[in-house]
Amino acid sequence: MEDIRQNSAFQKMDTQKQQMIMLLIQSLQDKNLNQALPVIMNWNKQMQQKNISFTADENTLLTAILSAQMTPEQRKQYELLQSMMKNMH
Repeated sequence: MEDIRQNSAFQKMDTQKQQMIMLLIQSLQDKNLNQALPVIMNWNKQMQQKNISFTADENTLLTAILSAQMTPEQRKQYELLQSMMKNMH
C-alpha cells in the first residue's frame, strides 16, 4: 500500500484526523483480524467521544487502510462488520 501521507484525501484531512488515523495504523500493525477488531472498535469509540466524523472519501481511505493486509476471507468479514456498524448508526 502507498504511504498514506501521500494520499490526496489524507492530505486534505484535518490534522487531528490525520493523527488519529496514524495512531490506528500503528495500533493495527502485525495484528490479525481477530486481534484488530477490538482495536478498531476502541478507535471508533474514541472518534465518537471526540465528535470526529469522516467524509465519504475519508471513509474510503480508512477502508483501504484497514483492508490492505487482509486475506480475501478476512476482507469479507471486515466488510460484513462494516455493514453492521453502518446499520447501528
